[in-house]
Amino acid sequence: MTEQELTAPAKASLFRRVLRNMACRIALASLILSALGYYYSYTRYQTEALANLGKYIEARSQIESNLFLQAETNTKLLRNEFVRRYAQMQSSDPGPEFHRLFKQDRDGMWRVRPELDDFEYKATVAILPRVNLTDEFMRQALLAYELCGQFGQANRNRYYDTFVDLNVSDGSVMFLPDLNYARNGSVADFAVDLETELGATPERNPERKTFWTGIYFDKQAMEWMVSVVTPIDYLGRYIGGSGQDVLLDQLIQRTNSVSIPGTYNFIVTRGGQLIAHADRMTQIHQAHGEYDLRTANDPLLRDLYYAALKATPSQPFVESPDGKSWLGVSGISGADWMFVVVYPKRLLQEKAAVAASMVLLLGLIALLVELGLLAWVLKMDVARPLSRLKSAIQTLAHGQASDQLDIHRDDELGELARNFDAMAQKVANHRHHLEELVAERTAELAQTNADLHSANQQLTHLNDEKNELLAIAAHDLKNPVASIGGMAGLVAEKLHEWPAERVRTRLLGMQQLAGRLQQIVSNLLDIHALESGQFRAHLETVELDPLMAELLQSWDARLQDKFQHASWLPSGISVRADRQALWQVLDNLLSNASKYSPSHSAITLTALVRGKAVEIRVADQGPGIALHEMDKLFLKFSRLSAVPTGGEHATGLGLSIVKRLVESMHGTVHCHSQLGNGATFLVNLPVAG
Repeated sequence: MTEQELTAPAKASLFRRVLRNMACRIALASLILSALGYYYSYTRYQTEALANLGKYIEARSQIESNLFLQAETNTKLLRNEFVRRYAQMQSSDPGPEFHRLFKQDRDGMWRVRPELDDFEYKATVAILPRVNLTDEFMRQALLAYELCGQFGQANRNRYYDTFVDLNVSDGSVMFLPDLNYARNGSVADFAVDLETELGATPERNPERKTFWTGIYFDKQAMEWMVSVVTPIDYLGRYIGGSGQDVLLDQLIQRTNSVSIPGTYNFIVTRGGQLIAHADRMTQIHQAHGEYDLRTANDPLLRDLYYAALKATPSQPFVESPDGKSWLGVSGISGADWMFVVVYPKRLLQEKAAVAASMVLLLGLIALLVELGLLAWVLKMDVARPLSRLKSAIQTLAHGQASDQLDIHRDDELGELARNFDAMAQKVANHRHHLEELVAERTAELAQTNADLHSANQQLTHLNDEKNELLAIAAHDLKNPVASIGGMAGLVAEKLHEWPAERVRTRLLGMQQLAGRLQQIVSNLLDIHALESGQFRAHLETVELDPLMAELLQSWDARLQDKFQHASWLPSGISVRADRQALWQVLDNLLSNASKYSPSHSAITLTALVRGKAVEIRVADQGPGIALHEMDKLFLKFSRLSAVPTGGEHATGLGLSIVKRLVESMHGTVHCHSQLGNGATFLVNLPVAG
């Protein structure tokens, strides 16, 4: 190569070529990342949206269902109380009280006397002139008047009214504080047999189940509503029905106005009757609440309705027939309606497009920044060293001494290269040491954090239990102690004035309160012994028949007080268990069954062998347990919505003690229940070998 060729300028710039190639590659990578970002964003947004939609429809379902389920419970409680009191008043003479409260008006209707008519706080009564006023019917009217006033006052904040219909339309008793229902209607109005009345008859309702009417517009109240009715029978004989009307204004307003942004809701019955829709309320009103999507000229909503029918509790999301929306479907319990949320897919597409645009925009900005940095790096780390190398080569070409950038040389550049190599090795070793120290310190910190978190959770749990214990001491122990103190002081003061029988009554009351205190303290001590490991089960062969006979004998007086009956079918079965612990388990379950069962009900105890285990069942006829309360049934200090029927006391510890005692005997306990149909507790213990 000649000197002229060495000194000639380059025809192309390596700097510009490398920069141009890098720019093209980074731009292509940005476009690919934008496409992948759009797909990933759409998929992620869809997953998140459906997850949030599932939580939303579940929450809305619970909110909307609560009103209907509570209404069913209210009518059943009213029915049960009616039957219970009606049985107690069979021997009474209802005539004087009936004529004291009611009189026959000019139109022939029997209504509450004007001087006693206080419809804002008591029930109103409308009895048709055709009715034969037998003692039986007068008792029913008096009892319905009393119960509607009591139950109506208790439920007036949530429900529009409370009513009892006697013998279809013969007698209408209603608590409605907004208007005087009985005096606002004529004989012809009350003589019409309504769906709420006919639906309770044995002919229309042979299974005697609680039922809901369809949506309708009440002209007197000027409100949209539905009604729930529970048939009333006494000794197999039809009396009437207890019911409540549920206003739909708030439900419709929430459905039409409260929604996820960009979506809309509607409510439809499984039979196709549209209940609420923001854009169809005019059609619903014109159809008097019977806007049937199966026959209406509304293809869009009809298609959405049939698509929603395909949803299941395990698969609550379905696509709309046109593929443009997701439908989130959840049931409204009680009325058996469907709450449907229409979520357009374009919302996801718009979010994904925005995310992809941001990725592309940021990619372009990053491209410019990277190109600038790359140009600077190439200039400093490539162009200048090459220029110095070129100068050295040119110097060498002119026959002058030049420095060689070679680590094997013994001159300054070789020493600099060797020093740099040694320094790089030291830095690498130091960095490795630092990484080990950081990893060690990170592990120690993570362990410390985990220990602190565990200790904090334990302290939180102990604090919660302490608060529960203090609450029991403040509430459950304070009142009995105060009552015992008050009774003791009163007996001491009146000891020489009262007769012996009255003193004995007071002392028995003190004894009963002391027994209640003893039961609370015993439960607390039992749960403490079980949790601290102080209790040890002594397993032995226990014959169930003599144990059950002894248990039922100990409960005989208490069951008679509530007119209840407990039965045990002798089985000849023996179990492997701790006799005292098994006694306590069965005593707690029998106490629980008696406590929540109504008077004149039966409690059944049975046992059968299932393989290597014995299944002991305790079944009652109480109100049952709601599905959403099953998870906390055996938790400590848990108190469910069911209320003891005889005013008994509950600490929330009994079933927790039962579970721990059964598990200490290598057994299991669980419950089968349907709300309104009683509960059955099943205890499984090893069969005696």
